[in-house]
Amino acid sequence: MLQVLLVALACFLPGVAHAFKVALALAQPGGAYQAFADSLQLKLASGGVVLTPAGNLEDGFDDAVLARADLILATGPAAAAAVVEHHRRPTMVALISGAQLAELRGRYPQANLSGFLLEQPAERQIRLMGAVLPKGSRIGMLRSSGTVLDPELARAASASGYRLIEHSVAGSAEVIAGLEQVLPASDALLVLPDPVLSAPNPARSILLTSYRFRRPIFAFSQAYVEAGALAAVFSAPEDVASDVAGWLRSLGGGVGRLPAPRAPLTYRIAVNRQVARSLNIGVPSDAQLRAQIEAGRER
Repeated sequence: MLQVLLVALACFLPGVAHAFKVALALAQPGGAYQAFADSLQLKLASGGVVLTPAGNLEDGFDDAVLARADLILATGPAAAAAVVEHHRRPTMVALISGAQLAELRGRYPQANLSGFLLEQPAERQIRLMGAVLPKGSRIGMLRSSGTVLDPELARAASASGYRLIEHSVAGSAEVIAGLEQVLPASDALLVLPDPVLSAPNPARSILLTSYRFRRPIFAFSQAYVEAGALAAVFSAPEDVASDVAGWLRSLGGGVGRLPAPRAPLTYRIAVNRQVARSLNIGVPSDAQLRAQIEAGRER
């Protein structure tokens, strides 16, 4: 019996010794970051990836866990900055915008750093707009100074027959004036994550001014839709966890140079049907919207 146990241990221990070790560094306990962490832990409960909590910014990080990791997974830009400041381990960041990740990579050019972005693929955004507003042709956009128009968005819009009408604002005080230039010439407003415009006061101005002009908003989160945007494609923390878990399992126990920043694969659709009724817009069912997005139906 003892010999059988020893053989079983001998077979088991090498798998443990070579398990791929991922340290999870949270920006803060609770909220979206904790929802992501809890979901990821469940999705990685079986397999060759060992996920170890390494603390959070509020309570402090466990440097020993971070130093032993094959890969550090940070949530949000603040946690990522704190990690790469002291550890030269490959670091993937979840729940971060493209602008935030670009800023981090500029500050730490030597870091092996990439991330899972909050922004949906441009083509997915455009397909949602085409499914909801098949007769629309002009998309209004605001962006803060210092940000640039995503070339993928410009290409996707052009390929689908849309014209982008964009305007840059230096700060939140210019939001209403910028909207008053963009909205009269637009069929809808596309709102994307932005370091200035995503703050509460500018977001409130965007919602109220767009409603005054009776222009629907296509946004980037369920909260924005609940606040008054017409529709959004977005990824919840649990969806990001699915994408991260799939990527970690695909590594096969090793990581070299990290891949380019990754857009979400898993997503959801949110529609504010009360807003749709108030604007006299007939919106297909969520299932029909998803089918059109997945099919990439020509406009």
